[in-house]
Formats: sequence, structure tokens, C-alpha cells
Amino acid sequence: TASRRDRSRKASELGPGAHAALTFWWPQLERSVRVEGAVARVSAAETASYFLSRPRASRLGAWASRQSSVVASEDVLSEREQTLDARFGDDVPVPDFWGGYRLSPRRVEFWQGRASRLHDRVLFSRDDDVDDDDDDASWTR
Repeated sequence: TASRRDRSRKASELGPGAHAALTFWWPQLERSVRVEGAVARVSAAETASYFLSRPRASRLGAWASRQSSVVASEDVLSEREQTLDARFGDDVPVPDFWGGYRLSPRRVEFWQGRASRLHDRVLFSRDDDVDDDDDDASWTR
């Protein structure tokens, strides 16, 4: 699950029916894991639970930063943060423009590099019609 400003470029790319991939890369080990699947918005309750668990400065930053937008200067951003700090005090609410997205894995690839370039790849996949809540749903290799 990832969270971001709903009006950001990334969020606009995660509309209905969106698919995405995440890659975790460890260069020193020459290993990576790539996860692909459908992306959907999480509930308002889950968004609030996560947002309110974040440090206060991070919550203020979510309000102050207009992700994917050009900032005129660092001073403008700092002034915006100070204004929001005074406005909210200790109780920084969840912005209505902020939310979470969950990727439901359908393909997971484990990759191991080799100096010979004969890399190892192991791919696991599952059908698109499998219920994400079904822990017994099979993965095929």
C-alpha cells in the first residue's frame, strides 16, 4: 500500500483499471524482486488510519507539498508549512485530496544477476480472477 496526494501525476495515472509494477533492487547483491498487478484505492478508513499514524511533521508536509507541481521557491513551501502549522496545531487532519493505493500482486519475479550475464529468473503468477483475500489461492511457476 502506498499513499500520496490524489492530484499528483502519479495518482492521476492510478485511475480505475490501472496496473503497476514495483521493483526492489539490491545492487550490491545483484538481486531484485519485481511485483506486478492491479492497483485500487484503499478505503477512507484505511487512509485515515495510516495518515494519523505518521509523525506530525509528515502530516503537515502532506498538506504543504503539492506533489508534481513546481514550487516557486523553498521559502514559499516553508511559509505554507508555517501557515498550516498555526492553523492545525497538534491535530493535523487527513486532507480530502490524500489517499492510499494498493497493488494486488499477480506476478512476482525474483532475479539474480551473474557476471556471465546468464541471470537466474524465477517467476510466480496467479490468475486475474483470484480473490486477493484467498490465502489458499495458488501461485504457478
